[in-house]
Amino acid sequence: MEIMRRHILTLLAVLFLCAFSAQAQRRINPVTPPPGTIGTKQDTQKEEFDKSRLSETKDSRGNVVLVDTVTGTEYVDSTVIIAPVGNLYPLMHAVSVGVDIWDPVMKMLGTEYGGIGFWGELSLHNRFKPIFEFGLSSAHIRPDGMNYTFKSPMAPYFKLGMNYNIFYNSNPDYQLLFGVRYAFTTFKWGIDNALPNNSYWQPEPFSIPDQNSTTGYLELVASIKVKIFKNISMGWQVKYHSIIHQSKNVYGRPMYIPGFGKRGTPIGGGFSVIYTLPLNKKALPKVNTTEGNATNRTPAE
Repeated sequence: MEIMRRHILTLLAVLFLCAFSAQAQRRINPVTPPPGTIGTKQDTQKEEFDKSRLSETKDSRGNVVLVDTVTGTEYVDSTVIIAPVGNLYPLMHAVSVGVDIWDPVMKMLGTEYGGIGFWGELSLHNRFKPIFEFGLSSAHIRPDGMNYTFKSPMAPYFKLGMNYNIFYNSNPDYQLLFGVRYAFTTFKWGIDNALPNNSYWQPEPFSIPDQNSTTGYLELVASIKVKIFKNISMGWQVKYHSIIHQSKNVYGRPMYIPGFGKRGTPIGGGFSVIYTLPLNKKALPKVNTTEGNATNRTPAE
Protein backbone atom coordinates (compact mmCIF):
# COMPACT_ATOMS: atom_id res chain seq x y z
CA MET A 1 0.00 0.00 0.00
CA GLU A 2 2.81 2.39 0.84
CA ILE A 3 4.44 1.79 -2.56
CA MET A 4 1.14 2.32 -4.36
CA ARG A 5 0.51 5.54 -2.47
CA ARG A 6 3.96 6.84 -3.41
CA HIS A 7 3.31 6.02 -7.08
CA ILE A 8 -0.02 7.87 -6.98
CA LEU A 9 1.54 10.93 -5.33
CA THR A 10 4.38 10.91 -7.85
CA LEU A 11 1.91 10.68 -10.72
CA LEU A 12 -0.18 13.57 -9.34
CA ALA A 13 2.97 15.68 -8.88
CA VAL A 14 4.04 15.03 -12.47
CA LEU A 15 0.57 15.92 -13.76
CA PHE A 16 0.54 19.10 -11.66
CA LEU A 17 3.96 20.18 -12.93
CA CYS A 18 2.94 19.49 -16.52
CA ALA A 19 -0.24 21.53 -16.14
CA PHE A 20 1.64 24.38 -14.44
CA SER A 21 4.33 24.37 -17.15
CA ALA A 22 1.73 24.45 -19.93
CA GLN A 23 -0.14 27.32 -18.28
CA ALA A 24 3.09 29.29 -17.77
CA GLN A 25 4.03 28.67 -21.39
CA ARG A 26 0.73 30.09 -22.55
CA ARG A 27 1.25 33.24 -20.49
CA ILE A 28 4.84 33.89 -21.55
CA ASN A 29 5.10 32.87 -25.20
CA PRO A 30 3.63 35.32 -27.75
CA VAL A 31 0.99 34.01 -30.13
CA THR A 32 2.31 33.36 -33.63
CA PRO A 33 -0.58 33.64 -36.13
CA PRO A 34 0.67 31.44 -39.06
CA PRO A 35 0.52 27.89 -37.52
CA GLY A 36 -2.91 28.21 -35.93
CA THR A 37 -4.51 31.19 -37.58
CA ILE A 38 -8.15 30.52 -38.26
CA GLY A 39 -9.15 31.11 -41.84
CA THR A 40 -5.78 30.36 -43.46
CA LYS A 41 -5.18 27.68 -46.12
CA GLN A 42 -2.91 25.77 -43.75
CA ASP A 43 -5.62 25.69 -41.10
CA THR A 44 -8.28 24.60 -43.62
CA GLN A 45 -6.17 21.69 -44.78
CA LYS A 46 -5.38 20.48 -41.24
CA GLU A 47 -8.09 21.45 -38.79
CA GLU A 48 -7.29 19.63 -35.61
CA PHE A 49 -9.72 21.34 -33.28
CA ASP A 50 -13.44 21.67 -32.67
CA LYS A 51 -14.54 25.29 -33.16
CA SER A 52 -17.35 24.79 -30.66
CA ARG A 53 -14.69 24.53 -27.93
CA LEU A 54 -13.16 27.94 -28.71
CA SER A 55 -13.45 30.79 -26.23
CA GLU A 56 -12.61 34.38 -27.20
CA THR A 57 -10.22 36.48 -25.11
CA LYS A 58 -7.51 39.13 -25.61
CA ASP A 59 -3.77 39.01 -25.13
CA SER A 60 -1.56 41.66 -23.50
CA ARG A 61 -1.43 43.63 -26.77
CA GLY A 62 -5.19 43.75 -27.15
CA ASN A 63 -5.31 41.21 -30.00
CA VAL A 64 -8.31 38.91 -30.13
CA VAL A 65 -7.24 35.34 -29.28
CA LEU A 66 -9.33 32.15 -29.47
CA VAL A 67 -8.49 29.50 -26.86
CA ASP A 68 -9.36 25.81 -27.12
CA THR A 69 -10.95 25.18 -23.72
CA VAL A 70 -9.93 21.49 -23.78
CA THR A 71 -6.33 21.54 -25.02
CA GLY A 72 -5.44 25.10 -24.03
CA THR A 73 -4.15 25.84 -27.56
CA GLU A 74 -4.37 29.50 -28.61
CA TYR A 75 -5.32 30.72 -32.09
CA VAL A 76 -5.36 34.23 -33.54
CA ASP A 77 -8.56 35.04 -35.39
CA SER A 78 -7.37 36.19 -38.83
CA THR A 79 -10.77 37.78 -39.55
CA VAL A 80 -9.95 40.40 -36.94
CA ILE A 81 -6.32 41.06 -37.98
CA ILE A 82 -6.24 44.05 -40.33
CA ALA A 83 -3.33 46.36 -41.04
CA PRO A 84 -3.10 49.37 -38.72
CA VAL A 85 -5.17 52.36 -39.77
CA GLY A 86 -3.42 55.70 -40.36
CA ASN A 87 -5.88 58.27 -41.67
CA LEU A 88 -9.25 56.59 -42.04
CA TYR A 89 -10.92 59.41 -43.96
CA PRO A 90 -9.90 60.56 -47.48
CA LEU A 91 -7.61 63.53 -48.04
CA MET A 92 -10.32 65.81 -49.46
CA HIS A 93 -12.90 64.97 -46.84
CA ALA A 94 -15.25 67.97 -46.50
CA VAL A 95 -15.70 71.75 -46.68
CA SER A 96 -17.40 73.68 -43.88
CA VAL A 97 -18.61 77.29 -43.76
CA GLY A 98 -19.75 79.00 -40.60
CA VAL A 99 -20.99 82.25 -39.14
CA ASP A 100 -19.85 83.31 -35.66
CA ILE A 101 -22.83 84.90 -33.93
CA TRP A 102 -21.18 85.30 -30.53
CA ASP A 103 -20.70 89.08 -30.82
CA PRO A 104 -24.26 89.82 -32.06
CA VAL A 105 -25.67 87.83 -29.13
CA MET A 106 -23.37 89.64 -26.69
CA LYS A 107 -24.44 93.00 -28.12
CA MET A 108 -28.07 92.07 -27.52
CA LEU A 109 -27.07 91.47 -23.89
CA GLY A 110 -25.51 94.92 -23.57
CA THR A 111 -21.91 94.66 -24.81
CA GLU A 112 -20.70 97.94 -26.37
CA TYR A 113 -18.49 96.39 -29.03
CA GLY A 114 -18.35 93.52 -31.51
CA GLY A 115 -19.53 92.51 -34.96
CA ILE A 116 -19.89 89.31 -36.92
CA GLY A 117 -17.48 86.79 -38.44
CA PHE A 118 -17.66 84.40 -41.39
CA TRP A 119 -15.25 81.51 -41.91
CA GLY A 120 -14.47 78.63 -44.23
CA GLU A 121 -12.61 75.41 -43.42
CA LEU A 122 -11.22 72.55 -45.52
CA SER A 123 -11.12 69.13 -43.85
CA LEU A 124 -8.08 66.99 -44.76
CA HIS A 125 -8.48 63.38 -43.56
CA ASN A 126 -10.95 64.75 -40.96
CA ARG A 127 -7.74 65.66 -39.13
CA PHE A 128 -6.02 68.81 -40.41
CA LYS A 129 -8.32 71.75 -41.06
CA PRO A 130 -6.90 74.93 -42.61
CA ILE A 131 -9.28 77.81 -41.91
CA PHE A 132 -9.81 81.39 -43.08
CA GLU A 133 -12.03 83.92 -41.30
CA PHE A 134 -13.28 87.37 -42.28
CA GLY A 135 -15.26 89.65 -40.02
CA LEU A 136 -16.51 93.17 -39.39
CA SER A 137 -16.50 94.84 -36.00
CA SER A 138 -17.02 98.20 -34.31
CA ALA A 139 -17.01 99.73 -30.82
CA HIS A 140 -18.73 102.55 -28.93
CA ILE A 141 -17.53 102.22 -25.34
CA ARG A 142 -18.10 104.54 -22.41
CA PRO A 143 -16.15 103.03 -19.50
CA ASP A 144 -17.87 103.00 -16.11
CA GLY A 145 -16.96 106.04 -14.03
CA MET A 146 -15.08 107.71 -16.92
CA ASN A 147 -15.86 110.96 -18.69
CA TYR A 148 -15.14 109.98 -22.30
CA THR A 149 -16.38 107.68 -25.05
CA PHE A 150 -14.10 105.46 -27.10
CA LYS A 151 -15.32 104.96 -30.64
CA SER A 152 -14.16 102.78 -33.52
CA PRO A 153 -16.24 102.59 -36.71
CA MET A 154 -16.93 99.32 -38.50
CA ALA A 155 -13.64 97.79 -39.66
CA PRO A 156 -12.59 94.43 -41.13
CA TYR A 157 -10.33 91.79 -39.65
CA PHE A 158 -8.79 88.65 -41.17
CA LYS A 159 -7.64 85.38 -39.60
CA LEU A 160 -5.69 82.55 -41.19
CA GLY A 161 -4.75 79.35 -39.39
CA MET A 162 -5.16 75.63 -38.80
CA ASN A 163 -7.34 73.39 -36.62
CA TYR A 164 -6.46 69.86 -35.53
CA ASN A 165 -9.21 67.35 -34.80
CA ILE A 166 -8.26 65.10 -31.87
CA PHE A 167 -10.86 62.49 -32.86
CA TYR A 168 -9.81 62.32 -36.52
CA ASN A 169 -10.60 58.61 -36.97
CA SER A 170 -13.95 58.82 -35.21
CA ASN A 171 -17.39 59.98 -36.27
CA PRO A 172 -16.94 63.43 -37.91
CA ASP A 173 -20.30 64.56 -36.52
CA TYR A 174 -18.53 65.10 -33.18
CA GLN A 175 -15.17 66.84 -33.08
CA LEU A 176 -12.76 68.23 -30.51
CA LEU A 177 -10.40 70.73 -32.12
CA PHE A 178 -7.40 72.80 -31.14
CA GLY A 179 -6.13 75.51 -33.42
CA VAL A 180 -3.94 78.52 -33.99
CA ARG A 181 -4.55 81.69 -36.04
CA TYR A 182 -2.69 84.75 -37.14
CA ALA A 183 -5.07 87.72 -37.20
CA PHE A 184 -4.62 91.10 -38.88
CA THR A 185 -6.69 94.29 -38.82
CA THR A 186 -6.44 97.96 -39.81
CA PHE A 187 -8.95 100.32 -38.21
CA LYS A 188 -9.66 103.83 -36.96
CA TRP A 189 -10.33 104.92 -33.41
CA GLY A 190 -10.81 108.08 -31.43
CA ILE A 191 -12.13 109.72 -28.24
CA ASP A 192 -15.27 111.88 -27.96
CA ASN A 193 -16.39 114.31 -25.25
CA ALA A 194 -13.35 113.95 -23.00
CA LEU A 195 -13.29 116.21 -19.91
CA PRO A 196 -10.38 116.65 -17.51
CA ASN A 197 -11.14 115.65 -13.91
CA ASN A 198 -10.90 119.09 -12.33
CA SER A 199 -13.43 120.33 -9.79
CA TYR A 200 -12.34 124.02 -10.00
CA TRP A 201 -13.28 124.66 -13.59
CA GLN A 202 -15.28 122.99 -16.36
CA PRO A 203 -13.74 123.63 -19.79
CA GLU A 204 -15.32 122.70 -23.07
CA PRO A 205 -15.09 118.98 -23.82
CA PHE A 206 -12.49 117.98 -26.35
CA SER A 207 -11.99 115.01 -28.67
CA ILE A 208 -9.08 113.00 -29.95
CA PRO A 209 -9.19 112.90 -33.76
CA ASP A 210 -9.41 109.58 -35.56
CA GLN A 211 -6.21 107.58 -35.34
CA ASN A 212 -5.16 104.86 -37.78
CA SER A 213 -3.98 101.64 -36.20
CA THR A 214 -2.66 98.37 -37.63
CA THR A 215 -2.52 95.33 -35.36
CA GLY A 216 -1.43 91.72 -35.75
CA TYR A 217 -2.16 89.20 -33.04
CA LEU A 218 -1.99 85.48 -32.27
CA GLU A 219 -5.12 83.51 -31.46
CA LEU A 220 -5.23 80.06 -29.81
CA VAL A 221 -8.55 78.23 -30.03
CA ALA A 222 -10.16 75.20 -28.39
CA SER A 223 -13.51 74.23 -29.87
CA ILE A 224 -16.22 71.57 -29.99
CA LYS A 225 -18.33 70.77 -33.05
CA VAL A 226 -21.63 68.86 -32.76
CA LYS A 227 -24.03 67.89 -35.55
CA ILE A 228 -27.63 68.91 -34.85
CA PHE A 229 -29.50 68.20 -38.12
CA LYS A 230 -28.33 66.72 -41.44
CA ASN A 231 -25.44 68.97 -42.59
CA ILE A 232 -25.98 71.61 -39.89
CA SER A 233 -23.73 71.73 -36.83
CA MET A 234 -23.02 74.03 -33.92
CA GLY A 235 -19.61 74.96 -32.61
CA TRP A 236 -18.41 76.44 -29.33
CA GLN A 237 -15.00 78.14 -29.08
CA VAL A 238 -12.75 79.44 -26.33
CA LYS A 239 -10.12 81.88 -27.61
CA TYR A 240 -6.90 83.26 -26.20
CA HIS A 241 -5.39 86.37 -27.84
CA SER A 242 -1.93 87.87 -27.67
CA ILE A 243 -0.80 90.97 -29.57
CA ILE A 244 2.26 90.40 -31.76
CA HIS A 245 2.71 93.87 -33.25
CA GLN A 246 0.84 97.18 -33.33
CA SER A 247 1.47 100.58 -34.89
CA LYS A 248 2.23 103.50 -32.57
CA ASN A 249 -0.12 106.44 -32.12
CA VAL A 250 0.49 109.91 -30.69
CA TYR A 251 -2.45 109.57 -28.28
CA GLY A 252 -1.63 106.12 -26.99
CA ARG A 253 -3.07 102.68 -27.72
CA PRO A 254 -6.66 101.82 -28.69
CA MET A 255 -8.97 100.34 -26.09
CA TYR A 256 -10.56 97.95 -28.57
CA ILE A 257 -9.20 95.86 -31.49
CA PRO A 258 -11.52 94.32 -34.11
CA GLY A 259 -11.71 90.53 -33.82
CA PHE A 260 -9.67 90.67 -30.61
CA GLY A 261 -11.92 92.50 -28.16
CA LYS A 262 -11.02 94.90 -25.41
CA ARG A 263 -7.37 95.30 -24.56
CA GLY A 264 -6.55 93.62 -21.27
CA THR A 265 -9.12 90.82 -21.75
CA PRO A 266 -7.21 88.12 -23.67
CA ILE A 267 -9.87 85.42 -23.19
CA GLY A 268 -12.85 85.44 -25.53
CA GLY A 269 -15.55 83.15 -26.82
CA GLY A 270 -17.28 82.13 -30.02
CA PHE A 271 -20.46 80.38 -31.09
CA SER A 272 -20.88 79.32 -34.72
CA VAL A 273 -23.62 77.85 -36.87
CA ILE A 274 -21.93 75.56 -39.44
CA TYR A 275 -22.86 73.96 -42.75
CA THR A 276 -20.68 71.04 -43.92
CA LEU A 277 -20.48 69.76 -47.50
CA PRO A 278 -18.92 66.26 -47.84
CA LEU A 279 -16.41 65.93 -50.69
CA ASN A 280 -15.95 62.14 -50.69
CA LYS A 281 -18.72 59.70 -49.82
CA LYS A 282 -17.11 56.42 -50.85
CA ALA A 283 -17.37 53.48 -48.45
CA LEU A 284 -14.89 53.62 -45.58
CA PRO A 285 -12.93 50.73 -44.04
CA LYS A 286 -13.80 49.58 -40.55
CA VAL A 287 -12.63 51.84 -37.77
CA ASN A 288 -10.40 50.94 -34.88
CA THR A 289 -10.85 52.40 -31.45
CA THR A 290 -7.86 50.66 -29.79
CA GLU A 291 -4.17 50.83 -30.71
CA GLY A 292 -4.77 51.68 -34.39
CA ASN A 293 -6.04 48.22 -35.46
CA ALA A 294 -9.40 47.67 -37.07
CA THR A 295 -12.46 46.57 -35.13
CA ASN A 296 -15.96 45.74 -36.16
CA ARG A 297 -17.32 49.29 -35.88
CA THR A 298 -17.73 51.60 -38.85
CA PRO A 299 -18.21 55.33 -38.23
CA ALA A 300 -21.47 56.94 -39.18
CA GLU A 301 -21.35 59.21 -42.16
